[in-house]
Amino acid sequence: MDSRISGRAPLVILCQHEGGSCAACCGLDNFVDRSPAATDARLRRRTTMVMRAWPDVAGLEAARDALLAAEKADVLFDGVKVCPFAGYIDGGAGRSGAVDERRVGCLLHPSRHPAGEDLRDLAVYPKEVCAGHFCAPHDWLRPVEVACAQCAVGVVYGRVVTDAGLVKAVCRAFGDLLGRALRADDVAVARADIGALWDFFLLSWPWRDPDPRRFGGFAFGGDDAVERTLPSAMAGLTVQATQPERLILDALGTRSLNDNEAARALNDLRGALGAAVAVLGTVNAV
Repeated sequence: MDSRISGRAPLVILCQHEGGSCAACCGLDNFVDRSPAATDARLRRRTTMVMRAWPDVAGLEAARDALLAAEKADVLFDGVKVCPFAGYIDGGAGRSGAVDERRVGCLLHPSRHPAGEDLRDLAVYPKEVCAGHFCAPHDWLRPVEVACAQCAVGVVYGRVVTDAGLVKAVCRAFGDLLGRALRADDVAVARADIGALWDFFLLSWPWRDPDPRRFGGFAFGGDDAVERTLPSAMAGLTVQATQPERLILDALGTRSLNDNEAARALNDLRGALGAAVAVLGTVNAV
C-alpha cells in the first residue's frame, strides 16, 4: 500500500536522518538553477528572513510574500508549489538559534515554536498536508536500501532518497560486484565511500543532460510538469552494460550518448561503484 494515501505514518520516516534531509515535497528542486551554490543562497536567504520575523505571524506573512516574489523568476514549473519556509534548521528542537547548514526542514514546524503552535497554514499547503504526506519511497525502499540512501548528507540526501529506482539500481550494482546481496554491515563499513559516490552522482556527474527540465529518466513540460519518458541514454548503442548500470545512467539524467561517450561514461560509473566496494574486504562474504 502506498503510504501517500493510506492515512498512516510509516514505521521509518525518511524525511530527516542524522546527516541529511529532504525537502522535495516543498519544491526545493523546482528551479531552473539547482546548482549547489544557488540552492545554498536560496536556503540562506529564506532562513535569515524567516527567523528574523519568527514567530510573529504578520512578519512571517510578509517574509513569505517577499520570498515568493524574489524566487518567482527562477521557478521551473509554476504549477508545482514552492514553499519559502523550507530552510536551514538546527539538529534539535529548533529553539537554540543555532543553524546546522547540512539540514533542510520546515522553519514553521511546531517543534520549533516556543509555545508549540503549528503555523504551517501560513505556507503553500494546508498544515494537514505537511503533517501527513509521506512519499512513495517510504513503501518502495527496503531497509538496506534506506541505509544506503542515508549515506548521503545534506540536501543531496533528498535527491537520492526520492529516487527509489536509482537507489535500488545502485544496491543491485553493488551486489553484482560483491557476488552476493548487499547487506547492512556492508553499508556500515563503506558509509563514507557511498556518501562520496552519491555526491559524485548527484553533484558532479559529467554526462548529465543540461536541460533543467530533465529529472532522471524523465523530461517534464508545461506549468503542471507533465511527465514524459525519455529513451535510454544507451538506446541503440553497441556498448555492453548490465541492467543496473543502464538504470543508473538513466536515473542520473544522462544525456544521449554515442558509443565512444557511452564507454567513457560506463568507465566513470564503474570506477565510482568500484571505489565504494573496494573497502568491503573486511566484511565477511559468507
